[in-house]
Amino acid sequence: MGKNKRNKQQQQQQHKNAQQPTAAGPTATTTNNAEAAKGNRIPSLNNKKRKALNLVIQAILDVVEIQPASANDEWKQYAELQPLLERLIEQEKPLQLAVCPAEDAANADEQTRLAKVAAFNEWARAGGVQTDCVEITTFPGYQLGLRVTRDLAEGEQVLSVPRQLIFSEELLPEAQRKLFIDFPTHLNVTYMLIIEKVRGAASNWQPFIDTLPTRYNTVLYFTVEQMQRLRGTSACSAAVRHCRVIARIYASMYKCAYMQPDDSVMAGMSNLFTEYGLCYELYRWAVSTVTTRQNLVPRQLATDSDVVRCSGFEMNPMSEKGVRNSPMSALIPYWDMANHRCGKITSYYKPAAHQMECIAQEAFKAGEQFFIYYGDRCNADRLVHHGFLDMNNPKDYVHVRLGLSPTDALAEQRALLLSELNIERKAELRVLPAPEHISGELLAFVRVFNMSKEQLEHWCSDLERAVDLLHIDCALETDLETRTWQYLYQRLKLLLGVLDATLKEADEQQQLEALQQQPAPSEIDIMVLQYRLLERRILGDALQYAQERLKV
Repeated sequence: MGKNKRNKQQQQQQHKNAQQPTAAGPTATTTNNAEAAKGNRIPSLNNKKRKALNLVIQAILDVVEIQPASANDEWKQYAELQPLLERLIEQEKPLQLAVCPAEDAANADEQTRLAKVAAFNEWARAGGVQTDCVEITTFPGYQLGLRVTRDLAEGEQVLSVPRQLIFSEELLPEAQRKLFIDFPTHLNVTYMLIIEKVRGAASNWQPFIDTLPTRYNTVLYFTVEQMQRLRGTSACSAAVRHCRVIARIYASMYKCAYMQPDDSVMAGMSNLFTEYGLCYELYRWAVSTVTTRQNLVPRQLATDSDVVRCSGFEMNPMSEKGVRNSPMSALIPYWDMANHRCGKITSYYKPAAHQMECIAQEAFKAGEQFFIYYGDRCNADRLVHHGFLDMNNPKDYVHVRLGLSPTDALAEQRALLLSELNIERKAELRVLPAPEHISGELLAFVRVFNMSKEQLEHWCSDLERAVDLLHIDCALETDLETRTWQYLYQRLKLLLGVLDATLKEADEQQQLEALQQQPAPSEIDIMVLQYRLLERRILGDALQYAQERLKV
């Protein structure tokens, strides 16, 4: 957190005035946020440094305003953007040292966070968190997690967190909630987190914020060299796009604050600069905190009887009856200490009790680490947004980009048939782990893509039958089925060739083994190499499957 340089009397008065957590939990104090932040004496830059910073911001905006047309263009843009972000971080050092001075490698370890756990436990209990069977501690390879203190049976309730202790955009004053209503909900939580982080000891949320990691393994922290190792994978495009989006948002807010004020939503958030000393280092920390820990909870509830099913990072679709508006992103203290393991979703929001409840997805013995299931996500998503991989992920997949050619005379007929299957003419489709290998949507797209004029007319004459194209055993003419599997075989072979062109499998394995033998290996370097091997395995197994289908 930022250093508080007010004199001792002011500090005592601030602690006296700050509402302490009670059974009702912390409350929003946003009306006094700016005054508290100013009390932290956030430094201002002189005209020379401000002009230099403005030039960097404008250069960033010039780079990110161009929409890349291909994967190569995306990479070139990223390679041009990253040096600018490094210059930005360097020029913002005075601000960084004021608002997040402890965020350096020496302090970014689990022992530092563990030292804050006692105060956090007291704060959580006072706010209404209830648990008698888990406690926070460190685990090798996980940093902090939850340890089971007594034997737990499958289905037994483990903990509950009341709504007033859930960190969300509901903490914003009503006027700001209305202003940000069309803004992505996770960015609204990011906005609030920055404010409470800068407020330091004046924030009722400080005990929670003190237990958060000071640095993450998300792609926002990758070096160009680390991102380079992702080239050739399906995750690379998503990774560089995420970096581009976050840089554009940050630069746009900065521009509204210091260069060209306007009445946009970005301008509404630009007070993060003028009142709270926002810097890019703090922004990527806040974004990463939210993307790695967020969960969706309902805003307003229509009944007290509905149960909202939640996971670590998403909320499954439910009826309009339970929620009047779309769900919102939120951070859920204490519960978000639980790490991920494959299983089933066992976290729920109970409107009648106004709290989130979590039950055990399996039996646990005393002393074991307590795990929850974060929900269905592929490893590319986990790498980009969450900074970890699930090495045994049954829901993993690799995205393949396919599209209809605009010069194809039959493109409109193909698009019509695909639309019956809710598949776009340009789509990202899934290659799956064994035993499925090829998703129904991917199979259907390739079948339609390879249909002759007569075959298209046949299928378009009875669109109700289109759903059959999703199934592996769909009755098709032999020549069409052969062309389908030949296309898939060649496409999968090409994707594996792209991986080999950037780094061969033997080199991946050799580098990974060398890294794992180092005393303090880079977690990001290991994760990237592991991801490449996971993607290669899925594509390789699918290639072999396509080859076998051609022999049938």
